[in-house]
Amino acid sequence: MLNYSAVRLPTQEWERIVRLGAEKHSQELTNELADVRAQVAMFERKYGVSFAQLQGVGLPDNAGLEAHEDYVEWSSWEGRAVELKEKLLRLRMMAGAAYAG
Repeated sequence: MLNYSAVRLPTQEWERIVRLGAEKHSQELTNELADVRAQVAMFERKYGVSFAQLQGVGLPDNAGLEAHEDYVEWSSWEGRAVELKEKLLRLRMMAGAAYAG
């Protein structure tokens, strides 16, 4: 295992390494977010409403098992989208700080 404290590089090199890593990871997260948004869009098309709208009115009393399972899965996709957006924001802030360095 590499002992990072033993690696002596100028600050500019470390900043470049961090920035490039942040950019690469940001692209990975952006690609995943696109996939997540596609899943959310599928449910929006299927039910004709956004998840927020569905939460506001709730599932109909006569909703079947499929609708309940979809609701749980849809909720999971929505939660993942929020997580990814937060991670992307933090990465972009970090990369911006490295550029300002």
